[in-house]
Amino acid sequence: MNLSSISALVKLISANPAEAKALIKLASLEVLHSLGSGKYTIALENQTLTAQSEKNLSVGEKYWAQVIMSKDSKPTLTHLIKTPQLFTLLKNNAFTLTLQELQTLLKSPKPATVLGQQLLEMLSNTNSKEEFSTLSTLLLSLHNQTLTLPILYRNYFSILQLKKRYNKSSKKQFIDFYAAFEFLGPISGLITLEEHDISVALSVAFAQTKHFLEQDMNNFSYTVTIDINEQIAPLYEANAHTLLDISI
Repeated sequence: MNLSSISALVKLISANPAEAKALIKLASLEVLHSLGSGKYTIALENQTLTAQSEKNLSVGEKYWAQVIMSKDSKPTLTHLIKTPQLFTLLKNNAFTLTLQELQTLLKSPKPATVLGQQLLEMLSNTNSKEEFSTLSTLLLSLHNQTLTLPILYRNYFSILQLKKRYNKSSKKQFIDFYAAFEFLGPISGLITLEEHDISVALSVAFAQTKHFLEQDMNNFSYTVTIDINEQIAPLYEANAHTLLDISI
């Protein structure tokens, strides 16, 4: 299956980030300290705050969360979803794609080959250990038959992952789909292609994300269903121990 058949899903990424953040009320935060009794010091929107959490959090980890603000009390964090390490690793790295570059890549006859050649060229020219690590992670993902694509849109960072598979008995082709957005949270899905029919089943972590996407369903020319699932994980995450620990 040519990945150009699912290029319309790029419209998920091209949703207006400011509008999405305003409607979903989603924030990215980092846990700095535990103060006991469910209270934490957090870094949120360039501020350091004390907040109350519904569940135990891990110091040093980053989360998506919905934040309830009140004039008379501390901010309350709800529906916290841990941000995958892959997102943190690839954010602010040397390799990102614009939406136009992503569309061009997905429409190419062999996206994995094009991406691999580009990553190898960058890897051969890098003098940075951090850049070596991120580029190696993307190449390891390709080796595991998963396209991992860092994207920068309107100064917001996202990750898109795609993995093709084929069921011989049903003769159906599938693309497993994962994305992580600063303004939408994590999304996973299954794209099914049967002859000329395409259907998409998506899972999102936040009810507000589901409502936001459902408002835009007329942008898709095929059937899309959305459910809520807080247990969404990347299709592939490289183990840190699989990367070479070298000095450059």
